[in-house]
Amino acid sequence: MTPTRLRRTASAVAVLAAGALVFSACSSGDDDKSGGGSTPKATTVLPGTGWNAADRDKVKDGGTLTLPVDAVPANWQILNLDSGTVDDNTLSTVYLPSFVTFAEDGSWKANPDYATSVALKSDDPQVVEVKLNPKAVWSDGTPMSYKDVAANWKALNGTNKDFNPVSTNVWQDVSSVTKGTDDQDVLLTFKKKNADWPSILTAIYPEWAVKDPKTFNNAWAKGPFAADGKTFVSGGPFIVTKFDANGGVVTFGKNPKWWGDPAKLDQIVFKVVSRAGLPQAFANSELDAINLYGSADAYKTAQGRSDAQIERSLGTTFRHITLNGTSQVFSDVNVRKAFAAGLNRSILAQAILSGVESPVELLNNLIYLPGQKGYEDHLGSVLTGDAKAAQKVLTDNGYTIGSDGYAAKDGKTLSVRFVIPSDNPNSANIAQLVQQQEKAVGFKVNIDVVPTADFFTKYITTTTRNFDATYFAWQGTPFPVSSTESIYYPADSGQNYPGVTDDSLGAAWSAANAELDPAKRIDLANGIDKTITQLFTTIPLFPEPNAWAAKKTLANYGPTQFQSVPWQNVGFTG
Repeated sequence: MTPTRLRRTASAVAVLAAGALVFSACSSGDDDKSGGGSTPKATTVLPGTGWNAADRDKVKDGGTLTLPVDAVPANWQILNLDSGTVDDNTLSTVYLPSFVTFAEDGSWKANPDYATSVALKSDDPQVVEVKLNPKAVWSDGTPMSYKDVAANWKALNGTNKDFNPVSTNVWQDVSSVTKGTDDQDVLLTFKKKNADWPSILTAIYPEWAVKDPKTFNNAWAKGPFAADGKTFVSGGPFIVTKFDANGGVVTFGKNPKWWGDPAKLDQIVFKVVSRAGLPQAFANSELDAINLYGSADAYKTAQGRSDAQIERSLGTTFRHITLNGTSQVFSDVNVRKAFAAGLNRSILAQAILSGVESPVELLNNLIYLPGQKGYEDHLGSVLTGDAKAAQKVLTDNGYTIGSDGYAAKDGKTLSVRFVIPSDNPNSANIAQLVQQQEKAVGFKVNIDVVPTADFFTKYITTTTRNFDATYFAWQGTPFPVSSTESIYYPADSGQNYPGVTDDSLGAAWSAANAELDPAKRIDLANGIDKTITQLFTTIPLFPEPNAWAAKKTLANYGPTQFQSVPWQNVGFTG
């Protein structure tokens, strides 16, 4: 499948650590939480979490969990522009503290391992108080304190342009982070109200890792280091024991300084496996769980492994096509609209989801997902897949259709460079279908396959924008409003890959972020969606249900929409 980036709440990476959206895609799957191999139907009510849930006393002590990643972190500072994939975020949850923990439905509460309480202390001015667990320490022995949170705020609030965060969402609305009654009493005072304030209380870095721009941007480029810059550090139940960047393997062992319930597993190993290689690696029992990524081959292979099962849940991913609004071909919004309107999204969705028998539902909103409170259809009447209607948009704007079927204006043919990563069959499939569909509209689509490792570092970046069109996914968290801002505003945001925006969005997002009334906030958010959908820079395709294959005895890890992984409770029941 295509690469996935987080929508971040504190910084905006497309996939979405802070990737933030409740709106992340819906998924489909079995209504049986324990997984199983039954085929889901369109009417199936999927669980928010599809893994095997087991109490700690049912999970055996010891063992190694081996999981795949597309690539090891390009930078272990996941709020940095060089980082931010879903894999980067997953690794961060193993060792970075999160003061809040999320339930299956996306609701949150204080994470007792790190905080005895997290509460809104005052509405006006907005003041949040976090009382840290006095037992919480970094693995080098340094107590976690308000100093860590204050350093994160200084790095991420956007006032010092030498820092290089992927976004400043929410942090930019905080005026100060100060000490309360003691070093473990953290007070965050807001200059602007922000309803998504819990979103920034995840993936907190130690003070020394973000103390100045040079450290923030570079110190963790080769691993999560303690203040000495040499030894690995952790604030979670596991700690990196080995990082083989060349071999593409990250090994975590138990953190000897961990103060909470001891980890059940001895080790967690993440290793780079190409999407094409996942089915065979799982069949060979080299991996304990894999995302099927819409692969019929993987689905068939998984069902043939005797100790495996298919697990399904709602998801947090939606697939889309992004257009570079700064490129010559897509600088005109009417050309972008024609390209978007010419896509037969149902066929594109079926090409990905049918392989694992997941139902198809198109996405017509860029903030909320179908079935989510607040979802409204703002694109269905425009993105019809009618090639003739799409072509008319071009001809109405001065383009002529040549004898070769391609549209041209002032002697220039509408030629589109569609960039996709290598070793990714689904991306290739989508690109070829887009090429065929857009030819009927008048676009000449040229597919450019680039190395997967370079996809988000050399091509799909906000500095190079080395593409005309591309296909990947956004993944989010339970904060759909604030987390989307950096994707669409401002034009030079760390997540705004199209490079264009609407000037009204700054004030619109400020109003929505500050609105504490849920109903009013939904109205404001949908007003924003009506604006960003008409930019035709991000063309939503479909929300993607989670469909995984996992070893039957694996407990407390697998597909989920929002629930936090309790890493110390992950393990095997047999």
